[in-house]
Amino acid sequence: MSAITLDGRSLQSLLDETVLSACLRAGVDVPHSCKSGVCHTCLLSCVAGSVPARAQRGLPEHLKDRDYLLACQCVPQGPLALQRPQPQDMITACTLLAALPHSQGGLTIEFESSREWQLRRGQVLCWVREGQTDLEHEPRWTVLRDSQPGCSDYARWALSGPPPAPFGPVVQFGATVLVRGPLEPDARLEAPRTECPAPEPDAALWAGFDERLIRRALEDFYAQVYADAQLAPYFEGVTQARAVDKQFSFMKQCLTGEKVYFGNRPRNAHHGMIISDALFDYRQDLMRRTLARHGLSADHIARWQRIEEHFRGDIVKAAAWPRLVDGQPVHHEGFARETLSADTLCDHCQAPIAAGTSVLYHRRTGKVSCAACEG
Repeated sequence: MSAITLDGRSLQSLLDETVLSACLRAGVDVPHSCKSGVCHTCLLSCVAGSVPARAQRGLPEHLKDRDYLLACQCVPQGPLALQRPQPQDMITACTLLAALPHSQGGLTIEFESSREWQLRRGQVLCWVREGQTDLEHEPRWTVLRDSQPGCSDYARWALSGPPPAPFGPVVQFGATVLVRGPLEPDARLEAPRTECPAPEPDAALWAGFDERLIRRALEDFYAQVYADAQLAPYFEGVTQARAVDKQFSFMKQCLTGEKVYFGNRPRNAHHGMIISDALFDYRQDLMRRTLARHGLSADHIARWQRIEEHFRGDIVKAAAWPRLVDGQPVHHEGFARETLSADTLCDHCQAPIAAGTSVLYHRRTGKVSCAACEG
Protein backbone atom coordinates (compact mmCIF):
# COMPACT_ATOMS: atom_id res chain seq x y z
CA MET A 1 0.00 0.00 0.00
CA SER A 2 1.15 3.56 -0.73
CA ALA A 3 -0.02 6.87 0.74
CA ILE A 4 -1.46 9.41 -1.71
CA THR A 5 -2.46 13.00 -0.95
CA LEU A 6 -4.60 15.16 -3.27
CA ASP A 7 -6.84 18.13 -2.54
CA GLY A 8 -5.94 17.89 1.14
CA ARG A 9 -7.21 14.30 1.29
CA SER A 10 -5.05 11.36 2.31
CA LEU A 11 -5.79 7.89 1.00
CA GLN A 12 -4.07 4.54 0.53
CA SER A 13 -3.60 2.78 -2.79
CA LEU A 14 -3.91 -1.00 -2.79
CA LEU A 15 -1.33 -3.38 -4.24
CA ASP A 16 -0.96 -2.76 -8.02
CA GLU A 17 -3.77 -0.17 -7.90
CA THR A 18 -3.44 2.98 -10.02
CA VAL A 19 -3.74 6.47 -8.59
CA LEU A 20 -6.96 6.97 -10.57
CA SER A 21 -8.58 3.82 -9.19
CA ALA A 22 -7.54 4.68 -5.62
CA CYS A 23 -8.96 8.20 -5.93
CA LEU A 24 -12.28 7.09 -7.42
CA ARG A 25 -12.63 4.33 -4.81
CA ALA A 26 -12.19 6.91 -2.04
CA GLY A 27 -14.47 9.53 -3.59
CA VAL A 28 -11.75 11.92 -4.79
CA ASP A 29 -12.94 13.06 -8.22
CA VAL A 30 -10.31 12.95 -10.97
CA PRO A 31 -11.55 13.70 -14.51
CA HIS A 32 -10.99 10.63 -16.67
CA SER A 33 -12.21 8.86 -19.76
CA CYS A 34 -10.17 6.21 -21.60
CA LYS A 35 -8.14 4.83 -18.65
CA SER A 36 -5.48 3.69 -21.13
CA GLY A 37 -3.20 6.74 -21.22
CA VAL A 38 -4.50 7.99 -24.56
CA CYS A 39 -6.79 10.93 -23.74
CA HIS A 40 -4.59 12.57 -21.02
CA THR A 41 -7.73 13.70 -19.19
CA CYS A 42 -6.48 12.37 -15.82
CA LEU A 43 -3.30 14.49 -15.80
CA LEU A 44 -1.94 15.31 -12.31
CA SER A 45 1.27 16.89 -11.01
CA CYS A 46 3.55 15.26 -8.43
CA VAL A 47 4.94 17.65 -5.82
CA ALA A 48 6.58 14.97 -3.65
CA GLY A 49 7.50 11.37 -4.35
CA SER A 50 8.85 9.32 -7.25
CA VAL A 51 6.94 9.18 -10.56
CA PRO A 52 7.14 5.80 -12.39
CA ALA A 53 8.32 6.09 -16.00
CA ARG A 54 5.18 4.33 -17.27
CA ALA A 55 3.03 7.09 -15.77
CA GLN A 56 4.68 9.67 -18.05
CA ARG A 57 4.56 7.69 -21.29
CA GLY A 58 3.37 9.93 -24.15
CA LEU A 59 3.63 13.22 -22.23
CA PRO A 60 5.54 16.17 -23.72
CA GLU A 61 8.95 16.86 -22.24
CA HIS A 62 7.96 20.10 -20.49
CA LEU A 63 5.32 18.20 -18.51
CA LYS A 64 7.70 15.38 -17.69
CA ASP A 65 10.19 17.96 -16.41
CA ARG A 66 7.49 19.29 -14.06
CA ASP A 67 6.73 15.76 -12.77
CA TYR A 68 3.32 15.43 -14.37
CA LEU A 69 1.79 11.97 -14.56
CA LEU A 70 -1.22 10.13 -15.94
CA ALA A 71 -3.25 8.94 -12.96
CA CYS A 72 -4.65 5.97 -14.90
CA GLN A 73 -1.11 4.70 -15.62
CA CYS A 74 0.54 5.49 -12.28
CA VAL A 75 0.95 2.61 -9.82
CA PRO A 76 2.71 4.28 -6.85
CA GLN A 77 6.02 2.81 -5.73
CA GLY A 78 5.92 4.89 -2.54
CA PRO A 79 4.15 7.94 -1.03
CA LEU A 80 2.93 10.55 -3.53
CA ALA A 81 1.78 14.13 -2.95
CA LEU A 82 -0.23 15.27 -5.98
CA GLN A 83 -1.94 18.42 -7.19
CA ARG A 84 -4.27 19.35 -10.03
CA PRO A 85 -2.79 20.54 -13.36
CA GLN A 86 -1.64 24.15 -13.26
CA PRO A 87 -2.86 26.24 -16.23
CA GLN A 88 0.51 27.94 -16.57
CA ASP A 89 2.12 24.55 -17.23
CA MET A 90 -0.12 23.75 -20.18
CA ILE A 91 1.87 24.69 -23.32
CA THR A 92 0.45 23.87 -26.76
CA ALA A 93 2.10 24.11 -30.16
CA CYS A 94 -0.17 25.96 -32.60
CA THR A 95 0.18 26.39 -36.36
CA LEU A 96 -0.79 29.80 -37.75
CA LEU A 97 -3.17 29.78 -40.69
CA ALA A 98 -4.27 33.44 -40.91
CA ALA A 99 -4.23 36.70 -38.96
CA LEU A 100 -6.23 39.79 -39.84
CA PRO A 101 -6.76 43.12 -38.06
CA HIS A 102 -10.10 43.57 -36.31
CA SER A 103 -11.95 46.65 -35.21
CA GLN A 104 -10.62 46.60 -31.64
CA GLY A 105 -7.05 47.09 -32.82
CA GLY A 106 -5.89 43.55 -32.33
CA LEU A 107 -5.92 40.52 -34.59
CA THR A 108 -8.33 37.77 -35.53
CA ILE A 109 -6.12 34.68 -35.55
CA GLU A 110 -6.98 31.34 -37.11
CA PHE A 111 -4.84 28.42 -35.99
CA GLU A 112 -4.70 24.69 -35.55
CA SER A 113 -3.52 23.28 -32.25
CA SER A 114 -1.46 20.13 -31.70
CA ARG A 115 -3.92 18.87 -29.09
CA GLU A 116 -7.66 18.94 -28.71
CA TRP A 117 -8.90 21.62 -26.37
CA GLN A 118 -11.83 23.92 -25.86
CA LEU A 119 -11.29 27.64 -25.50
CA ARG A 120 -14.03 29.70 -23.92
CA ARG A 121 -14.71 33.38 -24.16
CA GLY A 122 -12.90 35.32 -21.45
CA GLN A 123 -9.99 32.91 -21.04
CA VAL A 124 -6.42 34.18 -21.33
CA LEU A 125 -3.64 32.71 -23.50
CA CYS A 126 0.04 33.64 -23.38
CA TRP A 127 2.55 33.54 -26.20
CA VAL A 128 5.65 31.63 -25.02
CA ARG A 129 8.70 33.37 -26.46
CA GLU A 130 12.07 31.66 -26.78
CA GLY A 131 14.34 32.55 -23.87
CA GLN A 132 11.54 34.29 -21.95
CA THR A 133 11.38 33.06 -18.35
CA ASP A 134 9.26 35.80 -16.78
CA LEU A 135 5.64 34.71 -17.17
CA GLU A 136 4.37 38.17 -16.26
CA HIS A 137 5.95 39.63 -19.42
CA GLU A 138 4.63 37.08 -21.89
CA PRO A 139 2.22 38.74 -24.37
CA ARG A 140 -1.31 38.01 -23.15
CA TRP A 141 -4.35 37.57 -25.34
CA THR A 142 -7.98 37.42 -24.30
CA VAL A 143 -10.14 34.86 -26.09
CA LEU A 144 -13.24 36.57 -27.45
CA ARG A 145 -14.92 33.55 -29.04
CA ASP A 146 -15.58 29.96 -28.00
CA SER A 147 -13.91 27.22 -30.02
CA GLN A 148 -15.75 24.18 -31.34
CA PRO A 149 -14.85 20.63 -30.21
CA GLY A 150 -13.18 18.51 -32.86
CA CYS A 151 -12.51 21.46 -35.18
CA SER A 152 -9.65 23.84 -35.86
CA ASP A 153 -9.66 26.46 -33.12
CA TYR A 154 -10.73 29.96 -34.14
CA ALA A 155 -10.08 32.61 -31.53
CA ARG A 156 -9.93 36.37 -31.36
CA TRP A 157 -7.01 37.47 -29.27
CA ALA A 158 -6.98 41.12 -28.19
CA LEU A 159 -3.40 42.41 -28.27
CA SER A 160 -2.10 45.56 -26.58
CA GLY A 161 0.46 47.52 -28.58
CA PRO A 162 2.01 46.39 -31.87
CA PRO A 163 1.42 42.71 -32.68
CA PRO A 164 4.62 40.73 -31.93
CA ALA A 165 6.27 38.57 -34.60
CA PRO A 166 5.24 36.32 -36.22
CA PHE A 167 1.89 38.13 -36.31
CA GLY A 168 2.49 40.99 -38.65
CA PRO A 169 2.46 43.00 -40.60
CA VAL A 170 2.77 39.91 -42.82
CA VAL A 171 1.74 36.62 -41.22
CA GLN A 172 4.15 33.74 -41.62
CA PHE A 173 1.74 31.10 -42.85
CA GLY A 174 2.50 27.77 -41.17
CA ALA A 175 4.60 29.32 -38.39
CA THR A 176 4.55 27.40 -35.11
CA VAL A 177 3.73 29.32 -31.94
CA LEU A 178 3.83 27.96 -28.38
CA VAL A 179 0.79 29.00 -26.37
CA ARG A 180 0.47 28.80 -22.58
CA GLY A 181 -2.91 28.27 -20.98
CA PRO A 182 -5.78 28.72 -21.11
CA LEU A 183 -5.48 30.62 -17.81
CA GLU A 184 -8.40 31.06 -15.42
CA PRO A 185 -10.45 28.44 -17.26
CA ASP A 186 -14.22 28.42 -16.90
CA ALA A 187 -15.15 25.03 -15.45
CA ARG A 188 -18.77 25.08 -16.66
CA LEU A 189 -19.88 22.18 -18.83
CA GLU A 190 -21.51 23.60 -21.92
CA ALA A 191 -24.12 21.70 -23.90
CA PRO A 192 -22.63 20.87 -27.30
CA ARG A 193 -24.14 21.54 -30.68
CA THR A 194 -27.49 20.05 -31.64
CA GLU A 195 -27.67 16.27 -31.52
CA CYS A 196 -27.26 14.52 -34.87
CA PRO A 197 -30.62 13.48 -36.37
CA ALA A 198 -31.24 9.93 -37.56
CA PRO A 199 -29.36 9.15 -40.79
CA GLU A 200 -31.07 8.40 -44.09
CA PRO A 201 -31.97 4.65 -44.05
CA ASP A 202 -30.47 2.16 -46.52
CA ALA A 203 -32.98 -0.70 -46.35
CA ALA A 204 -31.61 -2.34 -49.51
CA LEU A 205 -28.23 -2.79 -47.85
CA TRP A 206 -29.66 -4.61 -44.83
CA ALA A 207 -31.98 -6.70 -47.02
CA GLY A 208 -28.94 -7.94 -48.92
CA PHE A 209 -27.21 -9.14 -45.76
CA ASP A 210 -27.27 -12.52 -44.10
CA GLU A 211 -28.01 -11.40 -40.52
CA ARG A 212 -26.02 -14.33 -39.15
CA LEU A 213 -22.96 -13.13 -41.08
CA ILE A 214 -23.37 -9.60 -39.70
CA ARG A 215 -23.61 -10.92 -36.15
CA ARG A 216 -20.48 -13.06 -36.65
CA ALA A 217 -18.64 -10.01 -38.00
CA LEU A 218 -19.66 -7.95 -34.98
CA GLU A 219 -18.64 -10.74 -32.61
CA ASP A 220 -15.23 -10.78 -34.32
CA PHE A 221 -14.99 -6.99 -34.17
CA TYR A 222 -15.80 -6.71 -30.46
CA ALA A 223 -13.45 -9.60 -29.61
CA GLN A 224 -10.71 -7.40 -31.08
CA VAL A 225 -12.01 -4.28 -29.34
CA TYR A 226 -12.04 -5.96 -25.91
CA ALA A 227 -8.44 -7.07 -26.50
CA ASP A 228 -7.29 -3.63 -27.66
CA ALA A 229 -5.49 -1.46 -25.09
CA GLN A 230 -6.88 1.79 -26.56
CA LEU A 231 -10.50 0.74 -27.09
CA ALA A 232 -11.23 -1.77 -24.31
CA PRO A 233 -11.31 0.79 -21.44
CA TYR A 234 -14.33 2.50 -23.02
CA PHE A 235 -16.37 -0.68 -22.51
CA GLU A 236 -15.66 -1.17 -18.81
CA GLY A 237 -18.70 -2.72 -17.14
CA VAL A 238 -20.29 -3.75 -20.47
CA THR A 239 -20.19 -7.42 -21.46
CA GLN A 240 -18.96 -8.28 -24.93
CA ALA A 241 -22.25 -10.00 -25.76
CA ARG A 242 -24.22 -6.89 -24.78
CA ALA A 243 -21.99 -4.68 -26.94
CA VAL A 244 -22.62 -6.97 -29.93
CA ASP A 245 -26.40 -7.02 -29.36
CA LYS A 246 -26.60 -3.23 -28.99
CA GLN A 247 -24.56 -2.51 -32.12
CA PHE A 248 -26.48 -5.10 -34.16
CA SER A 249 -29.89 -3.67 -33.26
CA PHE A 250 -28.68 -0.06 -33.56
CA MET A 251 -27.33 -0.58 -37.08
CA LYS A 252 -30.41 -2.52 -38.12
CA GLN A 253 -32.64 0.33 -36.98
CA CYS A 254 -30.48 2.95 -38.73
CA LEU A 255 -30.47 1.01 -42.01
CA THR A 256 -34.09 -0.21 -42.06
CA GLY A 257 -35.94 2.41 -40.00
CA GLU A 258 -37.51 -0.37 -37.89
CA LYS A 259 -37.79 0.35 -34.14
CA VAL A 260 -35.60 -2.50 -32.90
CA TYR A 261 -33.00 -0.61 -30.83
CA PHE A 262 -33.72 0.29 -27.21
CA GLY A 263 -31.02 2.31 -25.51
CA ASN A 264 -29.25 5.65 -25.44
CA ARG A 265 -28.55 7.41 -28.71
CA PRO A 266 -24.83 7.89 -29.50
CA ARG A 267 -24.56 11.35 -27.96
CA ASN A 268 -25.83 10.33 -24.53
CA ALA A 269 -24.17 6.90 -24.68
CA HIS A 270 -20.76 8.56 -25.14
CA HIS A 271 -21.35 11.83 -23.25
CA GLY A 272 -18.61 11.30 -20.66
CA MET A 273 -16.02 9.76 -22.99
CA ILE A 274 -13.12 11.83 -24.31
CA ILE A 275 -12.69 10.53 -27.86
CA SER A 276 -10.47 12.17 -30.46
CA ASP A 277 -10.85 12.07 -34.24
CA ALA A 278 -7.70 9.93 -34.36
CA LEU A 279 -9.19 7.34 -32.00
CA PHE A 280 -12.48 7.37 -33.92
CA ASP A 281 -10.51 6.78 -37.15
CA TYR A 282 -8.61 3.95 -35.45
CA ARG A 283 -11.90 2.29 -34.53
CA GLN A 284 -13.27 2.79 -38.05
CA ASP A 285 -10.21 1.18 -39.62
CA LEU A 286 -10.61 -1.86 -37.35
CA MET A 287 -14.28 -2.16 -38.35
CA ARG A 288 -13.41 -1.77 -42.05
CA ARG A 289 -10.85 -4.56 -41.95
CA THR A 290 -13.20 -6.83 -39.98
CA LEU A 291 -16.12 -6.39 -42.38
CA ALA A 292 -13.82 -7.07 -45.35
CA ARG A 293 -12.56 -10.25 -43.70
CA HIS A 294 -16.16 -11.47 -43.45
CA GLY A 295 -16.78 -10.99 -47.16
CA LEU A 296 -18.50 -7.61 -47.39
CA SER A 297 -17.76 -5.72 -50.60
CA ALA A 298 -16.09 -2.30 -50.67
CA ASP A 299 -19.46 -0.74 -51.57
CA HIS A 300 -21.26 -2.47 -48.68
CA ILE A 301 -18.52 -1.42 -46.22
CA ALA A 302 -18.69 2.20 -47.41
CA ARG A 303 -22.48 2.27 -46.98
CA TRP A 304 -22.21 0.67 -43.53
CA GLN A 305 -19.59 3.17 -42.40
CA ARG A 306 -21.63 6.08 -43.77
CA ILE A 307 -24.02 5.38 -40.88
CA GLU A 308 -21.19 5.26 -38.32
CA GLU A 309 -19.58 8.44 -39.70
CA HIS A 310 -22.94 10.20 -39.45
CA PHE A 311 -22.62 10.14 -35.65
CA ARG A 312 -18.98 11.31 -35.44
CA GLY A 313 -20.15 14.74 -34.23
CA ASP A 314 -22.03 13.11 -31.33
CA ILE A 315 -19.02 11.08 -30.22
CA VAL A 316 -15.78 13.00 -30.88
CA LYS A 317 -15.07 15.76 -28.33
CA ALA A 318 -12.29 17.28 -26.26
CA ALA A 319 -14.24 17.49 -22.97
CA ALA A 320 -17.10 15.58 -21.39
CA TRP A 321 -20.63 16.72 -22.21
CA PRO A 322 -23.67 16.53 -19.92
CA ARG A 323 -26.41 14.08 -20.80
CA LEU A 324 -29.44 15.62 -22.45
CA VAL A 325 -32.81 14.65 -20.99
CA ASP A 326 -35.82 16.24 -22.72
CA GLY A 327 -33.37 18.66 -24.30
CA GLN A 328 -31.95 19.82 -20.95
CA PRO A 329 -28.38 19.14 -19.78
CA VAL A 330 -28.04 16.80 -16.80
CA HIS A 331 -24.59 16.77 -15.21
CA HIS A 332 -23.24 13.41 -14.13
CA GLU A 333 -19.76 14.15 -12.82
CA GLY A 334 -18.45 13.94 -9.27
CA PHE A 335 -19.71 11.89 -6.35
CA ALA A 336 -22.91 11.64 -4.32
CA ARG A 337 -24.32 9.50 -1.52
CA GLU A 338 -27.31 7.21 -1.69
CA THR A 339 -29.02 4.76 0.64
CA LEU A 340 -29.28 1.36 -1.04
CA SER A 341 -32.76 -0.07 -1.56
CA ALA A 342 -31.36 -3.55 -2.30
CA ASP A 343 -28.26 -5.61 -1.48
CA THR A 344 -25.29 -5.08 -3.79
CA LEU A 345 -21.52 -5.55 -4.06
CA CYS A 346 -18.75 -2.98 -3.77
CA ASP A 347 -17.44 -2.25 -7.27
CA HIS A 348 -13.87 -2.06 -5.97
CA CYS A 349 -13.39 -4.97 -3.56
CA GLN A 350 -16.57 -7.04 -4.26
CA ALA A 351 -17.55 -7.02 -0.58
CA PRO A 352 -21.32 -7.37 0.03
CA ILE A 353 -23.24 -4.23 1.02
CA ALA A 354 -26.62 -4.63 2.67
CA ALA A 355 -29.77 -2.74 1.75
CA GLY A 356 -30.24 0.38 3.87
CA THR A 357 -26.52 1.22 3.81
CA SER A 358 -25.44 4.73 2.84
CA VAL A 359 -22.81 4.42 0.07
CA LEU A 360 -20.63 6.72 -1.99
CA TYR A 361 -21.08 6.42 -5.77
CA HIS A 362 -19.75 8.11 -8.88
CA ARG A 363 -22.54 9.90 -10.73
CA ARG A 364 -21.36 9.03 -14.25
CA THR A 365 -20.03 5.49 -13.86
CA GLY A 366 -22.43 4.44 -11.08
CA LYS A 367 -19.60 2.65 -9.26
CA VAL A 368 -20.24 2.12 -5.55
CA SER A 369 -17.64 2.22 -2.75
CA CYS A 370 -18.17 0.29 0.48
CA ALA A 371 -17.20 1.90 3.79
CA ALA A 372 -13.78 0.18 3.80
CA CYS A 373 -12.87 1.28 0.27
CA GLU A 374 -14.17 4.80 0.85
CA GLY A 375 -12.04 5.04 3.96
